[in-house]
Amino acid sequence: MKITAFNGSPRRKSGNTNVMVTAFLEGAEAAGAEVENIFLADKEINHCKACYHCLSSGGKCSIDDDMGDLMSKFVASDIVVLATPLYVFNVSGMMKVFMDRSICIGSPGYEKGEDGEYQSRPSKHFKNGIPPKFIVIASATRPDRSNFQALSLLMKKAAKGWLTDLAAEIYATEGELLTAGVKELEPIINGYKELLHKAGREIVKDMKFSDETQKLLEQNFIPADIYVQRFNAKIDMFLAGSQNK
Repeated sequence: MKITAFNGSPRRKSGNTNVMVTAFLEGAEAAGAEVENIFLADKEINHCKACYHCLSSGGKCSIDDDMGDLMSKFVASDIVVLATPLYVFNVSGMMKVFMDRSICIGSPGYEKGEDGEYQSRPSKHFKNGIPPKFIVIASATRPDRSNFQALSLLMKKAAKGWLTDLAAEIYATEGELLTAGVKELEPIINGYKELLHKAGREIVKDMKFSDETQKLLEQNFIPADIYVQRFNAKIDMFLAGSQNK
């Protein structure tokens, strides 16, 4: 099994999102999967020009940048992880551009699906004609899980558009704690990393999380009111320091 993570965090390895991706991929690798973590911030990815050159060129984009190589990895994967910090309740800008450009490996035209809605026709670019399953991993500084609603809807629609399944969704509220380095919280954060490791193993074995794992992944690290107090104090201290310069 090949699992490729396309990491849309501009902070790359130091980001909260990458803490999640790394632990998940380590678990998947331990279970026998071949894994790769690609930082979109390290790649040249230009905006789609809507020229539709890809439709008449067998999927080759008119833009000469890194997307060709990235799409080769995309189509060769059994699972694609779309990882992003939460920006304005949705994906980061670079992740959105990446998703927009993936149209080049899609299929033109529509056909009616089993649910009565029109959907894309099957693409010929995937091995055995089967697109990879999707997994979304995202972190947010906010403490409420409702902040991921728009992102979740987008990913469900994206998976449906690719005629594939959204195999799993992993959303971390209070994401700043993942890299805060607070000693008293180390047992909690390390426990969460171990949980992500377990989730990676479960995906390779069963292509889904156990009910227990899913439930634990949906918990906050600390009570929301305490988190907000800590977060606001940190922000206020930063602002005060900036004003004194």
